[in-house]
Amino acid sequence: MKKVFTFHGSDSSCGCAWLSRRTAEMVAEKRKDLRVLLVHASHSGSAGTCLSGASMESIRPYVCARKALPQGAVERTACRGDLSVISGAGPSAVFGAFCPDMSESFIKRMAAEYDIVICDSGSEIGQGLPLGAMFASDSIYAVFSHSEESFRRFEWLRPLYEKLGLKLNGYVLDRFPADSPYPPEYVSERLGVDIGRVFFIPFAALKKDIETIAEDIIKDAPETPESLAV
Repeated sequence: MKKVFTFHGSDSSCGCAWLSRRTAEMVAEKRKDLRVLLVHASHSGSAGTCLSGASMESIRPYVCARKALPQGAVERTACRGDLSVISGAGPSAVFGAFCPDMSESFIKRMAAEYDIVICDSGSEIGQGLPLGAMFASDSIYAVFSHSEESFRRFEWLRPLYEKLGLKLNGYVLDRFPADSPYPPEYVSERLGVDIGRVFFIPFAALKKDIETIAEDIIKDAPETPESLAV
């Protein structure tokens, strides 16, 4: 049973924070019986858009000490479902670094309290906060922007992903134009991956386009008494 899902950007302009947020909202709306947590495990500015009062920086003492969060530290959002959000940590040069094992341990503890944990790891694999989230993940979606550089960076880093044992098994083409020279068939062949694991999100993304990824996560979600009663 998979519980932790992470979106990892192949570059800094692929909209990883936006995609993880929209997916988490849709998972919570489609399965209201699940407790869903979204963690922006990143130092990027976009991840600092706070949908709740909690941020990785505000709970840093608990993460570093490997202690449970106090009651009410993570607030639920106004989403039509049970969704809580922890925003990003802000620039690492200002707030300092997280060790990978600390953030990995934190995400795994959260997975014991929530049914689904969705992480936004940004694009910086060299930082402890996102790397720990990726280590804790059962499934990682690589997110690409519409550029050759995005694909080349992924291909350059791919041996490192494999050496680290990261579980990449989803490939998201985020907000690509309809006439893109990188259609799913081309990406599947270029990367040597199953075309069924390539998700195409058009530039003018609609709800149904995000649903394909949300449903991919939900199929591995744990059953609850409420879902079995439906």
